[in-house]
Amino acid sequence: MQINQVIETYDRGAVDYDAIMKRYWHIEREPLIASLQLQSGQTVLDAAVGTGLNLSAYPEGVSVVGVDLSHKMMDEARKKHVSADITFKVSDLCNLDFPDNSFDAAASGFTLCVLNDPVRALEEILRVTKPGALIAILDYCKSQDPEIQKWQELIADGTSQLGFPTDKIKWNALMNYDKLIYNSKLTIEVLADNRTESPNPFLCGCQLLLKNSKV
Repeated sequence: MQINQVIETYDRGAVDYDAIMKRYWHIEREPLIASLQLQSGQTVLDAAVGTGLNLSAYPEGVSVVGVDLSHKMMDEARKKHVSADITFKVSDLCNLDFPDNSFDAAASGFTLCVLNDPVRALEEILRVTKPGALIAILDYCKSQDPEIQKWQELIADGTSQLGFPTDKIKWNALMNYDKLIYNSKLTIEVLADNRTESPNPFLCGCQLLLKNSKV
């Protein structure tokens, strides 16, 4: 997927995105954000913030910087009722416009599976977060069941090019988190790796808690 195609798709799907996620991939975000153990005064990167589905889960007293490439997705995010202090910024996850060690924590919801280079994006998240920072990830991922993988292989072209629903959301149906997390040699410690398996190839997912282990 070319980045301009991704932006155009999510701009078009912005108004419908929350309803689509609620219908097909509704997951409560409170446990994801709670896993970051945020304290008042800390600053967290929400990458990419999209329509702000994580935002209501952030506690009061925390500063959140939500980055995204889609202006229209962030326009929807601005409508959310939140307790934390929220700032929005247009930024590419693969080239974040922040100094090293800017954030105490980071969260990512259904993001890395959309990107052509998720390793680069995770490298950038690690760069801009502090040593020891917690990083919470919720995402679609490749099944660990070979039979389900066959179906994911069949739908991969459609989900990455046409999208599901068509022209609304595009992603990599073969997103390999085993390769990304355990075989990419990134400076991370895996604190939790919870997978959701399903006979429906559209519903396989993961929730991970990582620790930035750089020194």
